[in-house]
Amino acid sequence: MKKMFSLIAVMLVGCSSLPASNSTNVNHSSNISSEISETLLSHGKFYSLPEEEIIREHVTLNFQLAYGNSARTMTYNKEEPITLSDGTVISSGMLKPVWAYIGDTFNATFVDMTVQNMSSEEMITTAALDEFNSSNIYGGSSIGDDLMYYGAQGHFVNLSEYIDNGSMPNFSFYLYTNPAVRSAITAYDGNIYYIPYIAEIGTPAREYIVREDWPIILLDNNQVAYDTDTVITTYYEGFYIDSNARTGSNGGVVEPKAGTSITKSSGENIIQIMNELPVKNGYTLATTLIEYINRNYSYQNPSELYIGSMAAYDIDELIALFRVIKANPLLLSNGLAMEVWPFFARQSSYREDVFRFSTYFDGTKAHGTDSYYARLCFNENGELFYTYGAEDFYEVITYLGDLYAEGLLYTETFNTSNTSNHRSALYGTDNSDTPSFGYMTFDWIASSTNPALNSNTTAVLPPVANVNGVWQYYVDNTRSVKPDGWAIAKHTADDELDRAIELFDFYFSEEGSLCQNYGLPMDIVSNQRYIGPDGYGYPTISEWVQSTSLELASGDVSTFLRDWMGSLMPIGYQKEIGAEYQTTSANGIKSWEIMNNSKINYPSYGFGGPAGDNSYYYDLTPTLFSLTDRQITEISANTTIDDANTVEFIFNTLLYSANRNAPAGIPVAYSLEEYTAYFANAGITLYEEIYNAAYKAMSR
Repeated sequence: MKKMFSLIAVMLVGCSSLPASNSTNVNHSSNISSEISETLLSHGKFYSLPEEEIIREHVTLNFQLAYGNSARTMTYNKEEPITLSDGTVISSGMLKPVWAYIGDTFNATFVDMTVQNMSSEEMITTAALDEFNSSNIYGGSSIGDDLMYYGAQGHFVNLSEYIDNGSMPNFSFYLYTNPAVRSAITAYDGNIYYIPYIAEIGTPAREYIVREDWPIILLDNNQVAYDTDTVITTYYEGFYIDSNARTGSNGGVVEPKAGTSITKSSGENIIQIMNELPVKNGYTLATTLIEYINRNYSYQNPSELYIGSMAAYDIDELIALFRVIKANPLLLSNGLAMEVWPFFARQSSYREDVFRFSTYFDGTKAHGTDSYYARLCFNENGELFYTYGAEDFYEVITYLGDLYAEGLLYTETFNTSNTSNHRSALYGTDNSDTPSFGYMTFDWIASSTNPALNSNTTAVLPPVANVNGVWQYYVDNTRSVKPDGWAIAKHTADDELDRAIELFDFYFSEEGSLCQNYGLPMDIVSNQRYIGPDGYGYPTISEWVQSTSLELASGDVSTFLRDWMGSLMPIGYQKEIGAEYQTTSANGIKSWEIMNNSKINYPSYGFGGPAGDNSYYYDLTPTLFSLTDRQITEISANTTIDDANTVEFIFNTLLYSANRNAPAGIPVAYSLEEYTAYFANAGITLYEEIYNAAYKAMSR
């Protein structure tokens, strides 16, 4: 895997342990504690303050951190109390332990003013009515653009002044070593008003997850009892066909990992072969795919084309496997289901994950960063374009429409009125009275390979494809700057402002990073590092954390640390992956090892990729853009790109294009001309011009 580590820096404020509770004195030292992550040590530098004593007066800081979920606020809202590892009891209504600890450390009273179930949007709208005068610190999820906007309007403290004058040495140095982050959070007036939640930059995010046993069942023993009653009607005609046949220099030889080459011996196309079958049932499709693999590859077992460290399937070969899966429901479900689903998204709000397949049709772009709303990407001139309105994206939509018509995409993925968890249903009900079965999704390794969900799930390499003019393994998704974060209200002054500034900076220090990523210092094992599948050492979480998370949160340590302890909340900090690694299953660790040892490339903040057609192809775009009042008004008055109907139009085209069966009154594009005309009428040219201007202002 191509490493994309940014120069993430964790600087020191404090020595090897935080000050004792209720202390009013802090001694700054340059000593490095043994718990510091080797990942950050290896790729960053340290900034240490001179030794000096700071006398802190007691202050009170009022917070409104809204996430639309009472379990995720600063306040402990569980019905049952929790007894901490030192015997302290935390009960409902108290601050979560980490927040109480940090408050004591800073000799401050933290008051959670949040309406506990209020969404971020509701909170920011309500707070704006009194010009953010009811609290000192505001934050939440998907709130960064609001914080930038109201900051530029004079309602939040201009953090740039404190970054530049030395009051925030840790965050200042972090931005120095991560200039793309600085650009991403700079408002149109050139100032910084909020600090974002920054996911594990340089670490892959979601991957393709599958039931590992299904390709083995279907392909490695052709004596099994394939289904013959289920018949597939085909629509998809293939991508690597005719002059684009995959052979020779056009993907004939690929490298899934260093020193390993996989050769496809001919240019024949499995989709075309399947489409010519007179009967397309479970038996004929499976045996045809097995024969094709054996003719074209030299694997010991045909399933190795799809799973393991030497996988080398392209998008057509994946669709062929989808067909075999769809046609064998009884075999794959042990007679329990008449229908199985080759691909699904975790829930309908994630339905745009199907667009991620666009990468494997000659590198067509869908998203600019890890957000469904990030529909702007860089063209070869470094200018932003709206991906969903591009001609090649329309072609992908028609291909996906074919897959939907064949029954290869889970129908409930597109039913936005169904808010249930499809991953739980299609992976986690095998032994229930009403089981459902799915093969592939796009999701997180740790949670998707949890044996409590399914013991046979694993991550696989993505389809190999011509991406940016280069045949490679590429997942157009990585951990990035998130739209969440926090800001300080402008009315905050004197000691309260000083303490708030210090608190914001604290989370980019060694002590703050440890607390936010791993919990209370007493729950981090001293002088012991966990070696992750990436080969780096991380602070080791205690047995108490692991056992208690198993008891209270089904073993999900991240959920436990966030919802019970108060760490990992999406405030302004740099997240680290160590806790996630430590609680990942054996299948998950195997998945990480395959990914880390592979030659997969990912997008990044300026670290590039294999040289190709577009030198900006691999660059992440900002998660949020800071727009002026005039720009906001112009977009609202003269474009409808951001209108919900635009996305619905795209999905309608996907759902109805193959069979031309859209219900009356439902807008659908049955041709490229209709599709491009829709976006022209929606004001795509003006929309792109405005966002390019905004990007230039942020990047100056």
